[in-house]
Amino acid sequence: MLKVRRDYDLGMATIALREVKPGEVPYDGGTAVQDDVDRPVFRGNGPDDFVCGSCGNLLAQSMADEDMTYRVRIKCGRCKTINVSATDVHDPGKRKRS
Repeated sequence: MLKVRRDYDLGMATIALREVKPGEVPYDGGTAVQDDVDRPVFRGNGPDDFVCGSCGNLLAQSMADEDMTYRVRIKCGRCKTINVSATDVHDPGKRKRS
């Protein structure tokens, strides 16, 4: 289930990522590894923070939702869960291999 906490005064949200499902890994994606649990893997200029779906650890700070696609996976440094965006809807069967 998608968990979103929105701070309406700032227009920012904290979005929980979800664990990667078996068979869902795209051939052209990569996995970023969080080495320091106190530092997010990605930092941007967007409106949303993305946290681990299992433990709530901050993985991506100030990112735009459209930058957090299913091709971006992040391994949480705290609980070792591999997370992917819960908001990116896709059908891997429709993707072309180049």
